[in-house]
Parts: sequence; structure tokens; C-alpha cells
Amino acid sequence: MPNPLTRSLQLAAVRKGAAALTAVEAGSGRRVYTFRASDGDFDRYSDRLNVKGWRIDGYNANGVVLFNHDDGAHSAITGAEPPLPIGKGRVYVENDALMIDVEFDDEDDFAKRVERKVAKGILNAVSVRYLMLPGHYRQNERGGFDCDAQELLEVSIVTIPANARAVRAKSLDGEGEDIVERIARRVVELLDARAEAKADDDENDKPDASAEPAEKPAPANESKPTEGEPPPANAPKADDEDDKTKGLDAAEAAKVFVKAFKGYIRGSDKE
Repeated sequence: MPNPLTRSLQLAAVRKGAAALTAVEAGSGRRVYTFRASDGDFDRYSDRLNVKGWRIDGYNANGVVLFNHDDGAHSAITGAEPPLPIGKGRVYVENDALMIDVEFDDEDDFAKRVERKVAKGILNAVSVRYLMLPGHYRQNERGGFDCDAQELLEVSIVTIPANARAVRAKSLDGEGEDIVERIARRVVELLDARAEAKADDDENDKPDASAEPAEKPAPANESKPTEGEPPPANAPKADDEDDKTKGLDAAEAAKVFVKAFKGYIRGSDKE
């Protein structure tokens, strides 16, 4: 049976990076930042971690967030003042990723400095430290490990993440939401302009009542089908397709667009 695997990297076990999402304001006014902490694809160590295999109860019972995985081990050797956690985290599995909500310690000067850099997008990533559980990992074709179950030990805000997909991710909170609304407003403007242009065209097509007819109108019965006879195939329909645009509700169309667009960004059509 394989032993627990921690694969030391400097001061700690395996560290995996991931992308930060935009900060959101919690209902209580607390600032909460949501990050994608890990996914199930290959990382730079050629490892793959089963997203459904995360053991997170132990972490959530403590939930400390560090900076660059500095847990004080180096300070114990050098005699320097040991670093303290910069915040608290809560992890959960959502769709195809391990997510974490981070709240920084607003009474700690260093933690506030880190938070400001996260809010500005200067620091974009987190990284996880974990333990591969015995009997749940095996070597893969790239020389790394495929892991079916792993225990989360710690999460850090980091300067250089290990995950190749550690780029800032889009969120519909904050700026992302504003982009969607701006697009929706533009859609309304275009629909309104189209409706106005259609109305102008219809007005211009009306005959001038004061003008003499160019020629004598044909007798009314020339184009009228006899009773019981179906109209010609090329006869114009009473409600032509173009007339449907007259009743177009631009605001309602924009709402439908926003709903569909948000669902597309979030990867879901259930919005």
C-alpha cells in the first residue's frame, strides 16, 4: 500500500496554484474574495487531483490562510518572528473545481497590504498544500501522480502559483456584472433604433392623398378570388413578418438577452 505522499517543496508539501475571482461584498459588509483553488487537470508537477476526492472537513474546522505557504518553519530555524495567518478561508467543491472564500484580517497591517494587492489584481492566485491519501494515488503517464483522494492542509495567497491555469478568472460580480449591463443597454438602443427606422419607412410608404393617381385603378374584382376559391400562392399575407417588429418589446428582449448571456458566462443555461 502506498504511503502518504507530501512531496516537499522548500518548506511545505505539494503546492498547487489557482486563479482568483473578483471580490464580492457579503451581506454583512464583510469583504469576501472567492478563488478557484484547484481543478482536475494536469498541473506543472504533472499531477491530477480528483475534484470530488477532496477531504476538507479538517481544513474548514481551522481554515487559516497564509502568505506564500509560510507557516513559521523557517522562523523556527532562524529565530525570526514567526508569521501569522493573514485571514480565514472556507473551502467547498463547486462543479469542476475546489473553491475557497477568503476573508482577510482587517486588524493586521500585513494582511491589509495583501488584501489591497488582491483587490487591485496585483496578486491574483492562491495555492493549496495537501496530503495524498494512502492507496488513493498512482503514477501517471507524465511521471506525476493521479490522485483519487487527498486531504487539504492549508491554502495560501501566493506570488507565483504552481497551476498553469492560474490566471485571473472572470466573475459576474463587480466589473463583470457592469459589462453585461452595458451590453444589454446597447442591445436596447439598437432595437429601439431598428423600430424607429421601421416606423419611418412605413410612414414614407403611405400614399399622398392629395396627389392624382398615376393610372386608373383596376376593377376591384380583377384580383379578388371567387367565393370558395383559395387565394393565389404569391398573395401577400395579412400579418407580414416585418409587421412583427412593430410589437417588439425592446426592454423585454434585453432582459432575455441578459439572462442568456449570464448563463453563458457561468457555463450554465439554467439562469
